[in-house]
Amino acid sequence: MILTLLSSVCPKAVESSERLCEELRKGIVISSTESAYRALDTLSEASVTCPKYYNNYLIKWIPRIIESRPTSQVLINLLRKFLTRYVDILRNKGLDDAVGSVPSIISDIKNEVARINESIASLGSRRVEDGDVILTHSYSTTLIPLFKKALNRGIKFSVYVTESRPIGEGLVTAEILNKLGIRTTLIVDSAVRFIMKKVTKVFIGADAVAANGAVVSKIGTSAIALAAKEARVRVYVAAGTYKFGFETAFGELIEGVILNDPKLIMPKNWIEKLAGKVIVREPLFDVTPPEYINVIITEVGLIAPQAIPILVKEIYGWPPKVKSIEELLKEVKRYGISS
Repeated sequence: MILTLLSSVCPKAVESSERLCEELRKGIVISSTESAYRALDTLSEASVTCPKYYNNYLIKWIPRIIESRPTSQVLINLLRKFLTRYVDILRNKGLDDAVGSVPSIISDIKNEVARINESIASLGSRRVEDGDVILTHSYSTTLIPLFKKALNRGIKFSVYVTESRPIGEGLVTAEILNKLGIRTTLIVDSAVRFIMKKVTKVFIGADAVAANGAVVSKIGTSAIALAAKEARVRVYVAAGTYKFGFETAFGELIEGVILNDPKLIMPKNWIEKLAGKVIVREPLFDVTPPEYINVIITEVGLIAPQAIPILVKEIYGWPPKVKSIEELLKEVKRYGISS
């Protein structure tokens, strides 16, 4: 009923939200931070095009946005942060002031994330040394500044980048690193174990860090971490505390995203032969156990995965004192929806 109402009174907001959800489901938006930013920008746009029905919009679309990328703790946490501030203004000043504050709330959240990632880049870059041969996987908006800072410090290093199927976002990483002037080698995902004997360090990003230190990241990350452990190569994960999961203690409990698009893994001449005849499964994320990770680089320092519960307790209490998205949306509804 709410969706029908919104479609008639706020068609632009609904159209933008449907497009966002589709892109999140298909992995078109590849970075977890970029996914969250796109979601926040969509909420900001809706506050302008759908101010009178904005509470209705939030109640309907925030759960749908999260369902489109359930592995992204960044998406969940930043939307939670947004809702917390929005509800506070809604409670104290009313709908008009709350809706009018949306762009500034979102700008503040983005600035905070930028400061966090700047700290991570500074801390992490000091773990890059002259002569390092680094392996990285997929694409991370947190790692690119880290490599850039190491380069600006005069450190000479090279990077192996996996193609990162099924989406192939490793190509984006390779292009960026090459333009920065870093010696970059692109490899197929299946070459990771073969190439590990040349690697001195592994740096990866994360979509989420569970309370037990497990890391949810792009599919193939766990295989890379396993190969690194076997070869005694240190694995660094760059992840701000805004990527920490509170709803679950184990990464395995975070639902994954699985595509089934033949075009992502089959050459054109094979699609007709196999599409619809064999099952196609393209999982986008996996879980790396904490014992395969040496260090998680956060804005508060370099942390062993086993120490994540202690850090979470220090910041948020134990159990973590944060409201769920569902609780916050109930408060939004309590303070009024339009009909």
